[in-house]
Amino acid sequence: MNPTRRTLLLGAAASVLARPLLAADWPTRPVRIVVPFAAGGPTDFIARLLATALSKELGQPVVVENRPGASGNIGAQHVLDSGHDGYTLLHNTVAMQAVNPLMYPHVRFQPGRDFVPIATTGSMPNVLVTHPGKLKVKTLADLVRLGKARPDALTYATFGAGSSPHIYGALLLKKADFKAVAVPYKGSSPALADVMAGQVDFVFDSFTTCIGQIQGGKLKPLAITSSQRSPMLPDVPTLREAGYPGADLKFWFSLQASAQTPKAIVERLRAASAKAVNDPEYVSALRNRGAEPMPTRPAQLDSFVRTDAERWKDIARGLGLQPE
Repeated sequence: MNPTRRTLLLGAAASVLARPLLAADWPTRPVRIVVPFAAGGPTDFIARLLATALSKELGQPVVVENRPGASGNIGAQHVLDSGHDGYTLLHNTVAMQAVNPLMYPHVRFQPGRDFVPIATTGSMPNVLVTHPGKLKVKTLADLVRLGKARPDALTYATFGAGSSPHIYGALLLKKADFKAVAVPYKGSSPALADVMAGQVDFVFDSFTTCIGQIQGGKLKPLAITSSQRSPMLPDVPTLREAGYPGADLKFWFSLQASAQTPKAIVERLRAASAKAVNDPEYVSALRNRGAEPMPTRPAQLDSFVRTDAERWKDIARGLGLQPE
């Protein structure tokens, strides 16, 4: 046999034999989960719970790295720039998945094209909160009346264009027919700090990150975005109860990898993540902070992420959202 041909055949055979070992041996070093928002927020909170549960399934440390900015786009681009070997993952939100392409049409990536979902990691409501003394409002109706009486005088915090506080805030303004000014922040912690300091008037923040301040009397809750009241805040009405149906969107999070990640590694990650998000300790920790587990079967994952992202995108288009 021609020596060159023999070499090619041996190389091809070795490649074929090596493929199944890729998933069996992977990972051989720590895995990173990039959170594209500031530490302390809901995306960060769930990612850190997930890292603990996922490390048990993968047999390697899973570490969280915060890279905030540009409504999550900086962190997302960093994941893509870090290679396509499954060692650097993104903890995404439905707002990033669906709305960011509308807000940032000129970025180098598109979530639906350049990322593949690994698992849905949880969902949680947002709570509309304000400073308990600055505005002296007791209900959402009071806030709306104040907004109508003083157009563009009120301010509300967001985590950037297209983030959940931006979507919820814009929905409320449209349905209640009043105007307020959006003020962007890099994440929940700095936004809440300014609401508690009276620098900004209200925010739709994650239940997980504001429940402690609510219980401590530092924030006044006016409404919750879930379809039912929370047992942790039984006296706080839902937006529907407060007169604004259609604003109780389900906000969820997902773990994602570069779409160029080898299929065997994606399957390994999906199998491990499916076990991690059903881990009793993980589920209990979520519920203790007002979040809910949201496991999606791997076979249904791509379809769910695609269709629900389109639903959010349609809502954003209907609101006419523009970059801040």
